[in-house]
Amino acid sequence: MERFIKEQEDALQPLSSLQELMFWCFKDLQQLPAGLRNLTSLEILSVNYCPAISSLPNDALPDSLKKLEVLYNCSKELKQYCRGLEGTENALEFPCTFF
Repeated sequence: MERFIKEQEDALQPLSSLQELMFWCFKDLQQLPAGLRNLTSLEILSVNYCPAISSLPNDALPDSLKKLEVLYNCSKELKQYCRGLEGTENALEFPCTFF
């Protein structure tokens, strides 16, 4: 699966009270769902074993996010993308953990 289909994106909407979400072992997934922005209680987002994701969707992370984890077998591009946001106007305002 390279992208989430509309029905999958729509299925995220009722989960607005979700506090932690992990994407694990999506080897072909190229981007996270744009609907993440609507998860208004999300505090922790983890991306693990998702080597095809190279960046985060523009303006797709919720304001409630406190921690982003980019762990285990994720692309160098995604890690560099997250590190590159530090010190810019789009800087992540929460800790970003890398392995």
